[in-house]
Amino acid sequence: MDFLVLPDHPASDALVRCLPASPSRRTLRHPTGRPWITGHWSPDEAVAAEAGPRRALLLGTTPATPGTLARLLPGPGHLDGIGRRARPLPGSAFLLTAAEGDLRCRGDLAGVRLLHHARIAGVTVAGNLPQDLAALARAAAAAGLPAGAPGLGFLDEDAPALRLLFPFAPLPPALRPAWRAVSAVPPGHHLTLYANGRHSLARWWSPPEPDVPLERAAEHLGGALADAVAARARRAQRQADADGTAGRGTLSAGLSGSTGATGLCFLTAREDVRLLTTSWTSRRPGDEDTRWSAHGAAALAAAERQRRRRAGQDTDEEPDGNRGKRKNKGKGKGETRGRSGDRRASGAPAGPPPGAHLALPYADAPTCYTPPTDARHGTPADPAGPLAVFREAARLAHRARLVAERGSRLHLVDAGADALFGHRPAALNSLARGDLRTAARRAWTAHHLCRWTARDTLRTLLGGRSYPRWLAGSAPRTAGRGRRAGGADWEPPPTLPPWAHPDAVATVRRLLREAADEAPEPFAPLRAQHEILRAVLHAAETVRGADALTAPHGVGHEAPFLDDAVVEAALALDLADRGRAGVHQPLLTRALRGVVPDGVLGRGTPAAPGPGARTGLRAHRDALAALCDDSPLAARGLIHPDVLRRHLTAPQPPDATLRALDATLATEYWLRAVAPAHAAAPAVPVPAVPVPRAAPAKGALSP
Repeated sequence: MDFLVLPDHPASDALVRCLPASPSRRTLRHPTGRPWITGHWSPDEAVAAEAGPRRALLLGTTPATPGTLARLLPGPGHLDGIGRRARPLPGSAFLLTAAEGDLRCRGDLAGVRLLHHARIAGVTVAGNLPQDLAALARAAAAAGLPAGAPGLGFLDEDAPALRLLFPFAPLPPALRPAWRAVSAVPPGHHLTLYANGRHSLARWWSPPEPDVPLERAAEHLGGALADAVAARARRAQRQADADGTAGRGTLSAGLSGSTGATGLCFLTAREDVRLLTTSWTSRRPGDEDTRWSAHGAAALAAAERQRRRRAGQDTDEEPDGNRGKRKNKGKGKGETRGRSGDRRASGAPAGPPPGAHLALPYADAPTCYTPPTDARHGTPADPAGPLAVFREAARLAHRARLVAERGSRLHLVDAGADALFGHRPAALNSLARGDLRTAARRAWTAHHLCRWTARDTLRTLLGGRSYPRWLAGSAPRTAGRGRRAGGADWEPPPTLPPWAHPDAVATVRRLLREAADEAPEPFAPLRAQHEILRAVLHAAETVRGADALTAPHGVGHEAPFLDDAVVEAALALDLADRGRAGVHQPLLTRALRGVVPDGVLGRGTPAAPGPGARTGLRAHRDALAALCDDSPLAARGLIHPDVLRRHLTAPQPPDATLRALDATLATEYWLRAVAPAHAAAPAVPVPAVPVPRAAPAKGALSP
């Protein structure tokens, strides 16, 4: 899906003429006939409605119908009122509205639906993909339209330095696109476009008070998760109907054995869809993740047999151990199949049988760190920026190919579960504001278990620096130099890799100071909620990257845990209930009681990551080390290539080095994929052709 939103301004016609010709492009128009929304989307991810002069379009995953959306348009409050009435809608979608000549664009809280904007040819244009805005700006300049900001549409030369930070850059620099003069709309904010070509940003969301007791919060969370999964099931059915499939739609879902992934699978099994679960098998005998995945798959198959038995359906061919198992020619090892189900009238792949599970053998799958240029398992670059899922990119594309062959076009992942429900040290600081005794007791425990110093412990518990002051003081350290700070602050401390050049360090420090000088607001006044939302934003970045990887295979990634209602339910939990000792993800575990069998739900803290990353690094050591010979990062003075080569060829790199390599390699390969003509702005500006001013337009919008 890609789209651009343009104001009812004369420049919009000229801008659309700069877009490349595409027979599949869809365009909705203003009442003047000028383009309002133009782009590419499928029928299953779009819901449009109108009521008099007001129009709305939902793009994404939503159970809403045109009638549901149309009922939200009339009423008080202009665009703000429409936004308030649309907030309870489940799912994850962009909300694009128009009323009396003004346009409103809104994404979601997590950033899965992240909006961007740029001023091109004298007007503000919005879109979901920053590279599309950059391409439009270059095309507009080439057509002689008024020039925008210097370098508009070309690579932001400061962005690669920020991308070297791990685990991630702090906010707001983390939202900085890789393309110059293109800006992201911060999650929780909306963008308003006016007919005179100008725009405004405003916050539409504030975090809830964290005062809901565990039982009530679990009830709210359970309902929000059920609605989120139902929205995906509704979209899968729309896809099946559009494809001419007789019967139910198909969803695939990862069954990694984690609490979040297992919960999603059992919630999906309650919906009227065909469910295909997938899991990675390990090369290590007795691997804990493999064992829990198999345990969950068996429990799902048993639940499906019970459901069909209650419905009076035949179960002779259901997957149940040896009964119902069939040989699977051409379908990959490890897939258990039952009844073939209905087949698509159009000849598309049949959906999976009820209760199907696809175990992905280690020997048949690409390894971690497979280069994007690999002859067999190569992956495309995401023009938006470096991939946050670089390490797993080839594996994600491999899985997408397999589930697509079995009829799935939507794959559910548990991204965001750990961010929302895991223990977070910053919660101690927020808890101390209302319950110092409980916070101090838990801080004392963390002091011993995590080996914090007394200073780190007191800073975590009682620190009171404002967010701008923290940001100004968060100058990145270089990994391996000096003691790593313990405890917690507003966000994890940003770190540069040991191969970072001093110029990269200086650039990042300058960018953080400049961001702090703008006195940015945190996502939430409480550190606990801000840190959760920061982690959620990173999870959303991985989903956007995975979606870009698998879109060529016709498979989209969906993350129900990152829906607005789920995020809000998690943030509302009482702080004292968030970090119960000895309980792994207490809120999520309680919300899934009665949905997931206790024997499957009883897993504690997941095992530490296995050796797969190091095995992949060793397998591709030569190809990765060769990057140091002609590195674009080195050419920009951002890394020491010899130091990077030494770490790439180390026999047993530590976990911190792997995290640093993820960010560096993703940026390195992305820079190699950027067209040389787009990497630097032209030295001589293109002469501009004037565009007439617009008069505000009133009246209905025409499709």
